[in-house]
Amino acid sequence: MAFTTATVASVNRGSQQMGGAFIDQWLCNLTVDPSSVAAGAEDTATFTIPGVTFGDMVMVSPGVSLTATGEISVDAWVSAANTVTIRLTNLHASSAADLASSTWKLWVGRPSW
Repeated sequence: MAFTTATVASVNRGSQQMGGAFIDQWLCNLTVDPSSVAAGAEDTATFTIPGVTFGDMVMVSPGVSLTATGEISVDAWVSAANTVTIRLTNLHASSAADLASSTWKLWVGRPSW
């Protein structure tokens, strides 16, 4: 999987996000051009977001349909300090999936609890 660009759109600090549930949040735009994922296979990619750490929560929103070329599952997590990993899993038993290049949205939040 290739990330042609990975930019942090903004970092909001303080406890005003989501009723004080998060003390920090990172809003990111990613230009993602995944490689073809074989049937039953996975593909992962990591990218740098300064300041994220273990325990932070991650949500990702792909810029394309995940069912148009197969059945794709997406997972995202903080895998090391300053690093987020995205994994694509092709759940289809016999067909490869090839997603088009698109802009993805990524949110990382640091819980206040």
